[in-house]
Amino acid sequence: MLFLLIIIALGFYPKQDMRYWKFCISAVVIQTLAQFLFNASGTLEDPTGDGLITAMVRQHTQSDAGVLYILPIAMILAWAVPIYLIHKGYKRKQKSVDDLVKTE
Repeated sequence: MLFLLIIIALGFYPKQDMRYWKFCISAVVIQTLAQFLFNASGTLEDPTGDGLITAMVRQHTQSDAGVLYILPIAMILAWAVPIYLIHKGYKRKQKSVDDLVKTE
């Protein structure tokens, strides 16, 4: 939720064009997909809070520690890729050279 509020604030403060909002939508979709696949709030005895991949890894390894091996992949997919997409879509307002160099 905080991620969504940050990208909305970044989009409205310096008004961004449609390109930024397309990258934002894709970042939110990827983060939601990662949550669906890699949520790790279950246990070996009660895997109801697990994502799809986490549940498969937990059942295959028959241990809760086996889930730690997919943690780097989950972190990259859940945070690094969406932050990169927001950075890629964000356009800074560029000042012209005439505004920067004032000759009197």
